[in-house]
Amino acid sequence: MIAVSVSLVALLGMCLNLAFSASFTQPDWALAVLLAALLAHRHNWLWVLPCTFLHDLVLHWSFGSSFIVMALIPLAMIYLDQHLGAGIPQRVVIMLAAILSLAGWGWAMPALILTLCLCVPVWYLLTGLYAHERA
Repeated sequence: MIAVSVSLVALLGMCLNLAFSASFTQPDWALAVLLAALLAHRHNWLWVLPCTFLHDLVLHWSFGSSFIVMALIPLAMIYLDQHLGAGIPQRVVIMLAAILSLAGWGWAMPALILTLCLCVPVWYLLTGLYAHERA
């Protein structure tokens, strides 16, 4: 149920980016939500990666760097969890790398900061939801 809800919110975010991109600076809503879902639970890659592919096709009209970075995140998380243990500092570095991939598409620094500011609370919320789901 969480996957469907997050996917719909990401779709809504893509619509917001398309509708108001020329009006004001805004975060990449969809990427922030999808990245937060992936950071909250690494096994979400099964549905996050197709949504990220759709995100790149709709917003950037190509198979873009956002998808490539998001595809590498589960592998990096597995490697870092085995060698360093599961921890927030590794996840924060991964989150920053994924958000900086938007700079390649010409996103302005305020939009990148807004994306970061959106990703952190959504990540916190989804981590709590996954913890309650397991309990």
